[in-house]
Amino acid sequence: MSSTRWWKCDLQVATPAWNFRFPEGPGYRLDEPEERQRFLDDYMAATRAAGIDVIALADHNTGSWIDDAKAAGARHSVVVFPGCEITTHTGADGVHLIILGDLKKTSQDFDRLIFGALGFNHEHPPFIEQGNQRQPGSSSKTLTQILDGLPDGYLAIAPHALNDNGIASGNTVQGDLRWRAIHHERLVALDPGDCSNIAGNNFNAKFRRRELDSFPRLRELAFVSTSDAYAFDQIGSRYTWLRMGSVGIEALRQAFLDHESRVLCDWAPALASFPERNPNNVRHAWISGVTLDGTLTNSAAAISVPLHPNLNVIIGGRGSGKSSVVAALRQLYSSTDSLPKRLKDEADSFVDTVFGAAQLKGTHRVQESQEEQQSTWSKATGSLTTVGTVEGRTSFPITVISQKELFERAAGDKHDPYLSSRSLLALVDTSIGYSSTDLKSVDAFGRRVDDARTEWSTAVRSMVLMQSDLAQLPSLKQQAATLQGQVDAFSSPEVKLRLARIESRRKEEELLDTCKSRVRDAVSEARQLVARLGQLAPADLHATEPFVDEFAALVARVNEISGQFASALEQAAGVTDQVLEAFDKGLEHSAWRKDAVEAKRDFDAYRQELDAKGLSTSEFSRLQEELGRVKDKIRRLEEKEPQLTSVVERADAAWQSVLGLLDGRRAARSALLADVQQRSGRLRFASRPLGDTAPWVEAFRSIAGLRADAFLEDVPILASWLWSGAAEGLNERWSGWRTALSTGDVVAVQRAARLRATFSDRLAGLEETVRLRLATLVPDDVVMMEFLRENGNPAREEDWQSITQGSPGQRTAAMLAFVLHHGREPLVLDQPEDDLDSEWISKLVVKELRQSRWHRQLIVVSHNANIPVLGDAEQVVVLENKGGLLAVRRTEVQGPDNAMHIVLHVGPVENTHVRNDVQAIMEGGVAAFVRREQKYNNETRGLKNFV
Repeated sequence: MSSTRWWKCDLQVATPAWNFRFPEGPGYRLDEPEERQRFLDDYMAATRAAGIDVIALADHNTGSWIDDAKAAGARHSVVVFPGCEITTHTGADGVHLIILGDLKKTSQDFDRLIFGALGFNHEHPPFIEQGNQRQPGSSSKTLTQILDGLPDGYLAIAPHALNDNGIASGNTVQGDLRWRAIHHERLVALDPGDCSNIAGNNFNAKFRRRELDSFPRLRELAFVSTSDAYAFDQIGSRYTWLRMGSVGIEALRQAFLDHESRVLCDWAPALASFPERNPNNVRHAWISGVTLDGTLTNSAAAISVPLHPNLNVIIGGRGSGKSSVVAALRQLYSSTDSLPKRLKDEADSFVDTVFGAAQLKGTHRVQESQEEQQSTWSKATGSLTTVGTVEGRTSFPITVISQKELFERAAGDKHDPYLSSRSLLALVDTSIGYSSTDLKSVDAFGRRVDDARTEWSTAVRSMVLMQSDLAQLPSLKQQAATLQGQVDAFSSPEVKLRLARIESRRKEEELLDTCKSRVRDAVSEARQLVARLGQLAPADLHATEPFVDEFAALVARVNEISGQFASALEQAAGVTDQVLEAFDKGLEHSAWRKDAVEAKRDFDAYRQELDAKGLSTSEFSRLQEELGRVKDKIRRLEEKEPQLTSVVERADAAWQSVLGLLDGRRAARSALLADVQQRSGRLRFASRPLGDTAPWVEAFRSIAGLRADAFLEDVPILASWLWSGAAEGLNERWSGWRTALSTGDVVAVQRAARLRATFSDRLAGLEETVRLRLATLVPDDVVMMEFLRENGNPAREEDWQSITQGSPGQRTAAMLAFVLHHGREPLVLDQPEDDLDSEWISKLVVKELRQSRWHRQLIVVSHNANIPVLGDAEQVVVLENKGGLLAVRRTEVQGPDNAMHIVLHVGPVENTHVRNDVQAIMEGGVAAFVRREQKYNNETRGLKNFV
């Protein structure tokens, strides 16, 4: 298995073969083997210090240092490509060309090459003596002759292409010869210099921007950055990042073939997005591996699949476990909740059948920090993730999309025009963390909305009750006045004064008792506070080094302050108890207390006087008691009255909290859709708030408990009035609707919406909790997606087509384009090419996979060779089923130590095992592929250099 990574390369470095500048200090006696080795060790140390992984030797017209340099590179973990730089017999002063060979090539191989295919001989020697100086000579062959005759296993790179001796320099070579050289298939790369921020419209500027229509190969030819180093401190001064698996000439060729995804020059703006400008340092979240263990009904043993941070393509024959891997990733990191119902049932059935007794394991790295975490899943526990020593529910988000899901989500329904909107928003909400189906996770959107609705229901119920209570005040005051008149009828003016004294003492006694109760309650609360203050700080409250002791002292001081405060409170409470006791004793001897006691005796005497006169004391007592109760109600309501404002404000705030959550989701959705629209250029979106009323009607009927055949027309009429009426009156209708359900008075809504009386009566008769739940029921927004017709003009309105009006293939393609353009979380695509024409796969799927790989992990299950090959997957994983055993395909090979080793068929397309599997499984074999190419020969022959 060869895992793809980025290698920092300097593909043009020199040795002391000619004109090398040595560092100051003790010189190297290069004619002595030990000194030659010392020099090369220092050379490789300087290479490693510059962060360079791979170098290519480019000595002029010689390979004499190749063998020793390769050996030194092996000692210092530097890959050394054997090579040389030659001057061709083209132009006034010759064109320079770097020739690189396979890693196994030796100095002797290059001697043969130089004096053979590269055109040097006795008449055209590699070096010419000019006085005391030795200068490189020119080949006997022209540039194109050398490229024509270059043997297999060698690659040609054009250095300093726009400078002296450069392949594109006007001072070197012009006209048809330059064109043919640049378009030669054996030329794999050139160095045009720094191509960032190139302004101007001259030849060189357009060349660096790849804008010369007369040189079509510039769009496909790899640009590299090389140092042309002739000193230690120049090595790596200019460099190129190349993405390869195991470094070799084929990996190098593949990198140059696909420079858009495999080559990053030191001037590339894309490097700024990577930490330390190193493309191996990814920022996005990714899954590094998944294991299907335990008891699997479709495999006799566990299967482990390694994954790469960028583009992974999983291939294999039917029944090789591809769908099982996708299902495992869904169970570990996603769910089936947002799937269309039919697909959810299928997915859940698959899990029950295949994973019923399975143990799924995943390893992933979180965004930015790249902290590694482990997740496990079983049917009993669900997905759990261990972070440190704490295990909790997995919250590592990924998106899993199958071809079936794309088709279902893109399918239209003449009876439900907003079905596609619902499907689209389900994908969006899952991606941005606003799914309404999760009611368990602490910070889940669905739970927060549910909590906000509950808070509003509680607050509005308190508000309605208080408003209803306070509405009774006027009638209670009138009732008190009537009762007072009846009581007064029993008394003469003299008696009224007598009764007024009695009533005053009674009220004063009640007030004094209330005041004492408040003091005693405060003392009780103080003692409860003392008990809480007595609890020490938690045992795990400590700091890390070097502040352990200092922090412990701080905690102790806080505890000391707390103890002092508790002691003061306890002392104050004790003193207050004593003072109250003394107060009660003193009260018994006070003139007021004696008068209050006397007033009670006087009232009893008054009642006896009434009895003696034949008046009904029972009626008088009843009136007195009823008057007292009414006055008590008035007093309590008047105490509540100032609280009404805060209760109303709480209800308003609770509703604003509900709206805030919905508005936050709407804003997050809009931001994502705007980003997708801008990035794709082929999709656009139109939104209508609160427009999807069909699910609202269904939910309303369910919550209200309506029979299946009851009020079939009434609920849609209500929905149409409430949500589909004039936009400027929406807030008033919505507020009136909430008020009606809060109070149970639906008359105003009945009139405005023209509802039947039987339906209104049913609404009014619902339980309060049901009415309040209905009041918080809100329809979702409608988002309609349109796609640009093939070859359409974005500025022409008629070139845009609604997804609901496209063919099945167009709808699926549009939905797939959306999936590929949004989100940064890992994306799993299960056979996205099904139902799509090959042209769509190349133009849409492959194109978007190549772009998305830079900022997210992609895991694609595919049967189409265009995806791993033209998509240039960082990692292809080949699965197989051998006798009921699912596994990554493997081969036993003999290693350099002559021992046999197991090699997994995992890696990039230059991996021989992987390439053979791609050819066999996806192309029908090499013979079939060649046969098809022969059939297309007339069309392919002229395109080989330009596609």
